[in-house]
Parts: sequence; structure tokens; C-alpha cells
Amino acid sequence: MDTLKKEKLNLETAASVLVDYGLKAGADSAEVCGSFGQRSRISLEKQDFHLASTDDGYLLGIRVLVGKSQGFCSINSLEKNELKEMAHRAVQIAKISPENPHCSLEAPLASKSSPSPLPLWDSSLANISLRTQKDWVQWMKNEILKDSRIRLNEGSLEVGKDLSLLINSRGVHQVEAETHCVWSLMAMAAQDQVLTSFDTCSHLLRTEKGLAEKILSTTKTFAQSLLKNLNLGTARNYRGLVLFSPRAVLDILIDSLMYHLNGRVVMEGSSRWHLTHKESEIVHSELHLTDTAWNPARFGCGAFDREGTPTQDLCLIDHGKLSSFLFDNYSAKGLHQSSTGHASGGPSSLPSVGAHSLSLAGGTLSLAKLLSQSDPSKQGVLWVNRYSGQTDPVTGDFSGVAKSSEWWVGGEFSHCVKETLISGNVFECLGKNLVALSKETQVVDDSNESPTLLADGVSVTTN
Repeated sequence: MDTLKKEKLNLETAASVLVDYGLKAGADSAEVCGSFGQRSRISLEKQDFHLASTDDGYLLGIRVLVGKSQGFCSINSLEKNELKEMAHRAVQIAKISPENPHCSLEAPLASKSSPSPLPLWDSSLANISLRTQKDWVQWMKNEILKDSRIRLNEGSLEVGKDLSLLINSRGVHQVEAETHCVWSLMAMAAQDQVLTSFDTCSHLLRTEKGLAEKILSTTKTFAQSLLKNLNLGTARNYRGLVLFSPRAVLDILIDSLMYHLNGRVVMEGSSRWHLTHKESEIVHSELHLTDTAWNPARFGCGAFDREGTPTQDLCLIDHGKLSSFLFDNYSAKGLHQSSTGHASGGPSSLPSVGAHSLSLAGGTLSLAKLLSQSDPSKQGVLWVNRYSGQTDPVTGDFSGVAKSSEWWVGGEFSHCVKETLISGNVFECLGKNLVALSKETQVVDDSNESPTLLADGVSVTTN
């Protein structure tokens, strides 16, 4: 990490100065969340290279407490005069803000035995040349455009070096460095009069080793999925069994479930469940959901959260039973609990609550067996890949368009279908109407992981 030695010293010095300015301006306690980022990015647009850019910069956010009132300001400068002005402004905001007994800045907590430091830094990736980066983008471009039927709308590849910092006047002092390469594509396919909908992919790797191979393999997989959508056919209107791909499980079902596991939602009384429901069965007994904070292959990896609290691997649902909620310090104080290390956000905003990297465990059936059982009458069943629509997280009702979806007959792929309407209820799909989960799981865009899910009682409507 010697590459950012100077930047680390600058960031820590400025953050300490900002905390001191906040206290001298009248704050009872102060916290600074800071970052430094250095990135080079090459973008693609309309089938060709579009732009190459590099940037770097610091960002600091100061949060202060005056009594039980909170104030916050952010700044992208390390100049002492500007830091002093920001600290005074945050204190003035706190003085005119309403009191809130749940706002707090906490002292350091013990780590939950995470590896220290997490393996997030790779010197080889940190020193990659722009020429090598251009070669990677060229390979990605060549692979996605190997078939003339693919229309590339946009794409990019970014290599970055980042520092994250959190210090407060109560003794918290956390700093973490990471390298990353992130690449993404947005494209569609066209043949004769057939046009597919746009699809996207995004991937991450924090080491140089194996990076070129992963860029090529993920691009090839993405291209194959686009071309598969050119094989269009019809579906049928029905209400019954529907297959949800790992992406659809996460986007439609788990996203709504997580709303109710947010400690702030629980605190406000808007969640379906409360602390008294812990250890109670709330969904199907086959569901086992964890949040993983220490996997460097995932976007959400980190040793500490937005408030400097050590992160942890946390079981949320243990075979259908509610095991834990996600808490930051605010919700934990309001519910007389302890933070679980799930304060999310960055220097430009106040902390909120969010998961790191969700993992829904696989079931007992192989995917092939699950597919064969999904259509016992051989009339065909819908496989939902992507979803565009509305979901009410409170009631769990969802209704929208299933995009890039497939029609399976008797356990065999038949064809893709045009955009088809689906509707149902999240909690029924995860509860009484859950039929089975596949044994195999898939990590979606290097963020969250899920198996394929088969649920009953879903309405399918075609044009």
C-alpha cells in the first residue's frame, strides 16, 4: 500500500484536524468519514471507444452532535480554512436541528474476528499501465462484437485505488485501502425484425491475477445471453408455477424482504416483524439467508462500516426463522440493541442501513431436477430473468414486466418470450407458495448470491 502512503497521511491529518475544529466550534462529539480515490477509466459507446479519463480526489464528511441534535457537512478539499468553515457550519446546523435521542457517536467496538487486514489491496493491479487497461477494453470490445447481431450501447472498464477512513472524537480510527477493476456493458441484439431489450452486466476483481481471463469469460457469457433472446416465441396466460432466476430472486423477492430486516424500518414500526419475532418462522423453512462482509470477490466487502463499527458475517434467516436484523448505531440505540456493522453510505451523506453481500443458500434439488418438476403437465412454464415493475415492500405485492425471460417445456428450454406481465406476492412466493430451490447458486454481478427458485401462485399474462 506504499502507493498511497502520502495520500493516507494527508487524509488522516485532515480528518483529525476537522474533528478538532468541530469540537472547538462547540460540538460535544464529532465524526469524520473520508475517502481518497484515484481512478482511470476507458469507456465504450455506440460500438467503439468513446473516452479515456483519469481523476483523483479527497472527500470528507463531518457529523457533529450538540446535545441531542445532529449536524452534517461535506467537503472535497483539505485546505485548513475550508475545513474550519465546514466544521463551524456543521455545528450551526446541529444547533438549529431538532433533538433526536437516538443520534450518537460510539466508542470503538471489538472486531468480530474478521481477517485483518482484509485482502483488498493488490500491488500488481495498483501499478497497471493505461496501455494494459486499453488492451483489456479492446479484448472486451472484440468479444462482445464478435457476432454482428449484437448492438453495444455503452460500456466501461475502470481501475481504481481507494482509501476509506472513519474517525471520531470517542476513539474510533479506521482506515482501509483497496484496489479494484470494475467493468460493465449495456447492449442488445438484433436480427431481421427482431430486437431484444437492453441488458446489462457489471463485474469486479480486486487483483490483477486472472483479470484478463475473467473479463473475456464474463463478456462471452453476456454475449451468449443476448443472442439467446433472439429465439423468440409465445407463452400462455396462466396462474401457477413460475421459475425465478437468481437475478430475479434477488431483485424481486429478497430486495423486498430486506426492507423489513432494516433496523430503522423496525424502529419506525413499518416492518412486518419486530424483535419479539426473532427465532420465529417467518418464511419457508428451506430459506437460509446470510450477509457476508469479508468476501473480497464481492462489491460490499469491508472491515468496518460507515460509522467505523467492525463488520461481521451475519445470519439473517436461519432455515425460515428470523435470526437477526441489520442495525446501525441509530437503530440499535432506538431498539436497545447493538450495531451489527451495517451503517452504509459515504463521506457525502449521513449513515443509513444496508447489507454488504447477501447470500441465499441453495436447496436440495439439482437445477435439472427442479426444471423437470416445474412443468408436470408439459404446457410450459415461465422462467423470469429480469424484471421491470413495481413492488410494494409493505404488502409484498409485485406487478411488472418480465424481461429477457424464457419458456421451458417439460424441463427443456423452448424459446425466449416477448416482454410478459407477471404479478404475485413476495411473501407468498417465499412462504406457502415456495416449491423448491435449486442446489446450484449464482453470484449476480459480483454482488449477491442466490439459487433458482420455483414458486406457485404467480400470474402470467402475455400480449
